[in-house]
Amino acid sequence: MKYTTEIIIDKPREDILKVFEDPDLLPHWQRGLKRSRVISGKGGEVGSKRKLYITIEGQSIKMTETIIKKNLPEEWHGKYTSKGMESLQKNYFEALSENKTRWTSYSEFEFTGFMKLISKLLPDLFKKRSVMVQQDFKVFVEDGKRVKTN
Repeated sequence: MKYTTEIIIDKPREDILKVFEDPDLLPHWQRGLKRSRVISGKGGEVGSKRKLYITIEGQSIKMTETIIKKNLPEEWHGKYTSKGMESLQKNYFEALSENKTRWTSYSEFEFTGFMKLISKLLPDLFKKRSVMVQQDFKVFVEDGKRVKTN
């Protein structure tokens, strides 16, 4: 499964990237994220791995994030793995003006086992989640409003 999402954020690219890269701010815009911790490498650098503990729709998920490319301020790519799923996320940040930035995210998923069935039954679920994450990020960056944690 592949798709692209994008959002325009009314803030300078530098301000957006400060939030995007700050692991302490992740729970404020990553809905369902309970905690995260670096498990290898230097946090925030290419090759580093972070374990994410997320609750989505009442399901607890453990996911590993690996940073695979970091060419900021233009792009940041990560690979995510969990039981039954592997995902590649390519994020691009384009300064449209001094106070306006476009965040484009290319998502690619591969599923196995039960998750393959879920992806067939609910194909829009993953894209809706991606759109929600971008919207939550925009609201947090622009207005300082945190997402619900439950």
